[in-house]
Amino acid sequence: MLHDSIDTSLLPTFPPEVLEEVKREGRIRALQPGEALFTEGQPDPDFFFVLSGEVRITRQQEGEEQVLAVHQPGEFAGELSLLTGGPARSTGRAMRPARVLQLRADAFRRMVMERSPLAKFALQAVVARHQEVEARVREQEKLAALGRMAASLTHELNNPAAAARRAADQLREESLAAQHRALSQERRLTEPQRKALTELVQALLVAPPQVQDALARSELEDALLEWLGDHGLQQAFSRASIFASAGMDVPHLDELGTLLEGPALQAGLTWLEATLSLAELGNVLVASTDRLTSLIAAVKQYTYQDQGTLQEVDLHSGLEATLAMLAHRMRGGVAVTRDYDTSLPKLWAHGSELNQVWTNLIENALDAMKDRGTLLVSTSRRGDEVHVEIGDDGPGIPEELQARIWEPFFTTKLLGQGTGLGLDIALRIVERHFGGRIHLQSKPGDTRFRVELPLKPELPH
Repeated sequence: MLHDSIDTSLLPTFPPEVLEEVKREGRIRALQPGEALFTEGQPDPDFFFVLSGEVRITRQQEGEEQVLAVHQPGEFAGELSLLTGGPARSTGRAMRPARVLQLRADAFRRMVMERSPLAKFALQAVVARHQEVEARVREQEKLAALGRMAASLTHELNNPAAAARRAADQLREESLAAQHRALSQERRLTEPQRKALTELVQALLVAPPQVQDALARSELEDALLEWLGDHGLQQAFSRASIFASAGMDVPHLDELGTLLEGPALQAGLTWLEATLSLAELGNVLVASTDRLTSLIAAVKQYTYQDQGTLQEVDLHSGLEATLAMLAHRMRGGVAVTRDYDTSLPKLWAHGSELNQVWTNLIENALDAMKDRGTLLVSTSRRGDEVHVEIGDDGPGIPEELQARIWEPFFTTKLLGQGTGLGLDIALRIVERHFGGRIHLQSKPGDTRFRVELPLKPELPH
């Protein structure tokens, strides 16, 4: 039995008459990290109120441990099994040192029969709790189905992507070899002239790609166009564009002009244009297949295929995979500023659920900026926690709305543009599944969501 001087702040949501029953009927237990209150399948589990610390509720789903909830002080656990009369449907363990108030199963059932204040109080929450648990299970089943679909799709795409990459390399090599064979048969050119053309192509193909702004590129094309026109060459505009893309400039043409004259110059530049054009097309194919391969890898990382259980995950890999998945929204004018603490250890977590948090927060930032602005992604360590910040330089969230953004279905977007569930889902995952927190700081030009996660929950392996 509890002492009458029990601090009522430990059970802030309990009406006075319920608290009196708690004092008479319950006993306090001190729990060490990982210690179980009840285990899945256990017959006739007791009823528990959390006084301090946190209690994690999990269930085995398709061979994996799924987190259903994390109960904070003032909340209770174990009521569903007591009311249904069956074995425990989940497992409850302390995440860190905790104190709980335990009511024996038979005492709780007696209170229900007597319609005591405590029983009425618990029953009012049963329906909502049951609906929440079932909704969580359905959500996890949908995520698992999505993961399996992504696994199947990426598996099917991986082989043709690798084959396309090999074919692109081979096509590039074969087309260039065919051009060199054609050059050896060009009778309008002497052997020294063919050698000069070959050496120029080799030098251009091995040189690193040049990054030119629009103005510099336009000026180079104009200079090449003028040179070609002065030498009476046809199709000068298309040639100037191809030569500029390959990194040729006027000195290159001047050097060729000293070696090639008349029909030889026309033949040499025609061959050069065709060869550089084929090389550029080959490079596009190689880059495209590389991009496809990297996207497949990003999908695998994003969904953490075949890795649904609690595990050590690389936080930065998950963030980068999420950025890759949302890259299509950033090409219009979003600059990503990364500030990563690369010394961070791996995080003990469910990787796919964390990536869902990053997706919701980053999409929220992109929506605020209208896909134009600066996106901040930073990581740091604070003691036994990892902090991740997602920020944007959008208009900010008005102070009067900041408390409401976590409400389900609340949104400031136009009808049909948002459901109002993104931040609610992120908050639920962080708080209830990882025992973490999310904080918001917002003013015009600087909005930041800070996610605080424990490095490793105190659960048995």
